[in-house]
Amino acid sequence: MIIRVTGMRSRSCRGNYRNFKRLLDEIYDPDKDDGLKTRTGEIVIRHVDSAIKMLDEEDRFIIEKEVVEGKRGNWFLGYYSPASYYRHRNRAYSNFLRCL
Repeated sequence: MIIRVTGMRSRSCRGNYRNFKRLLDEIYDPDKDDGLKTRTGEIVIRHVDSAIKMLDEEDRFIIEKEVVEGKRGNWFLGYYSPASYYRHRNRAYSNFLRCL
């Protein structure tokens, strides 16, 4: 699993975002009681947590809202214009994947 995450670095930010969300969906299911499916999932989640801690405040805010809290839709409109949000989101995910 970790190889798949680091292999995404060369793709575009949009591709990184989609692939990362797919990876998390494979590992973590918040609707299940046990949540984590495998020991490998636990290791990846620990890496994700440490990567989030290394981000600057703005990047961490976006990653926590989308990855940790699972916000969907237009949650960002109270904070950013759509163009600014997508620019910041792409930067946040690129920085986040570099930290992994």
